[in-house]
Amino acid sequence: MPAIGFKCPNGDKVTFEQCFAGCDHQCMSLPALKATSQPHWFGKPSVTQLLAPTRIMYLQIMNDFYLNPHGSIAAMIGTSMHAIMEDNCPDGWIMEKRLEDDITSGAFDAYDATTKTLYDFKNYGAYKVSQVLGYKARWVKRTVTRGKHAGEERWEQKFEPGGVRHVHDVALQMNYYRILMGKHGYPVEKMMVQVFVRGGLDKTAKSYGVTQPTYLVPINPISDRWVRRYFEMKYKKLMDAVESGVVPEVCKPVERWNDRRCKDFCEVNELCPYYQKNYMV
Repeated sequence: MPAIGFKCPNGDKVTFEQCFAGCDHQCMSLPALKATSQPHWFGKPSVTQLLAPTRIMYLQIMNDFYLNPHGSIAAMIGTSMHAIMEDNCPDGWIMEKRLEDDITSGAFDAYDATTKTLYDFKNYGAYKVSQVLGYKARWVKRTVTRGKHAGEERWEQKFEPGGVRHVHDVALQMNYYRILMGKHGYPVEKMMVQVFVRGGLDKTAKSYGVTQPTYLVPINPISDRWVRRYFEMKYKKLMDAVESGVVPEVCKPVERWNDRRCKDFCEVNELCPYYQKNYMV
């Protein structure tokens, strides 16, 4: 079942039709609201949807639900960025082409047919960019040079290269696209993700070691067999739950972000037994 409306910042729930017809406490302009209300379903789960926690996807498929308009802004910006890239598609490139197989579908962002390079575009916050680059935190002692605390020593975190690159989801996504594209006559020899720093190079970004507004990050190939088995497993779990009507197991702690996702970012939290038990009064 689809998203049918918005959860307003004041707590009200309204259908899209009611919101677009006129609202006495409008939180965003009408074009912005319409842009955030566009769910995407292509008859089978997409690659990115299968990467999401199975319980979240199940609850979205099986229930009508309401979107947080403010929570959809990042996705709207990402969609706009992809549209800009597509409008500037170079000769010899293919962009935003949707392919499918027996379990899923996916639209790759950009493919350079000359170099056989697959590109994906991501709009990330500074901390996530730092994680993708493999920066690690190290505690260092700094001497304060200004103000009333000048001369005092303080410990602070400094992010620097040398850690593990956290690219699990984007690597799985791009590797499945690589497999899918190969079956449709688009061989991929190289994969790159272009990450853009969502908030720009502010003080917070620099504190994470991020010094550029964008980075081009290589993605390594993963075993075709392993990638295929992973997505088959995710597809089977989702389809078994849909057919049986049994809610899948609770999202893993790493997927819940220490429950921050449950409380602040999950569009179907009010339908989830875990959230109902722990956070609904």
